[in-house]
Amino acid sequence: MFIKPMCKILLMGMLAAAALTGCSTELEDQPETSADVTEPLKGGSGKLFFAARAGSQSQFDIYFLNLETGKSYQLTDNSDADISPDFTSVGNLLVFSTNRGGSYDIYRMVLPDGGVDQLTTASSDETEPRISQDGKYVAYQSDGSGDYDIWAVNLSDGSTDTLTTEDTQETQPSWSPDGSRLVYVSNRDGDFELFSMAADGTDVQQLTENEVYDAAPVWSPDGGRLAFISKRGQHFQLYLLDLQSGEERQLTDTATTIHSPAWSPDGKYIAYVSESGKSCQLNAYELATGKSYLVTSGFSKYSGLSWKD
Repeated sequence: MFIKPMCKILLMGMLAAAALTGCSTELEDQPETSADVTEPLKGGSGKLFFAARAGSQSQFDIYFLNLETGKSYQLTDNSDADISPDFTSVGNLLVFSTNRGGSYDIYRMVLPDGGVDQLTTASSDETEPRISQDGKYVAYQSDGSGDYDIWAVNLSDGSTDTLTTEDTQETQPSWSPDGSRLVYVSNRDGDFELFSMAADGTDVQQLTENEVYDAAPVWSPDGGRLAFISKRGQHFQLYLLDLQSGEERQLTDTATTIHSPAWSPDGKYIAYVSESGKSCQLNAYELATGKSYLVTSGFSKYSGLSWKD
């Protein structure tokens, strides 16, 4: 069974609804923004969810780009930071982290009507939520034990389970397409490497082993590869790991910092954020050609991407 009985904590207030500004009956009824698609992707489709700061604003809000129409829309609008969105079409659920209660907690929004539930209520910070494709569980990182561990919340009953208990940092979980495993980042060997584990926290496997910083792993739609970032030079760059052969391949080589990779639903592209000083833009790397497309640069900062049908 996924949730260990000894570790169950029934979250209070899971059904307490909170209203967000600008939520209506259709996603495209949200306010349009000026950050429309700059360079159309060949065959690119779906919706790209992200957190961003607009102009001189200090807070992050959540937006999405409709890659078929090239239009962008705003989903949240408040004075707090809404970050790290992830979406599944099963139930049209969007999960994200926000500090509107003081510390960061995980929230769930049902699209397109905008109904919101708070999923975690701890005084610690819960961030980096990732929802399983079947819409049943949300994995996230929490620093409630003094260091970061990976947790999961069962959306059917609100119970939570800690999946890692090491006295090291375990962060940035990402589900396999079939929901059987999670990939994540850990510094248990002295530097930050990629690991995977079964969905119940067992069968831990180390995937990378080097003396650099590997981070932000995301599983390909076919389950055979991971996109991730690694700092093997002056800046973080985008890499690809073949899970069967163990071969690693560098995809980008830029003078900017790369972060927040996200696969396209068809596995043909990897979206990422490219950042240098005050310049920040959203790009997409085409695996077949090795070309990077500028998707949009209409925001001052981006944080977290989720590309879904």
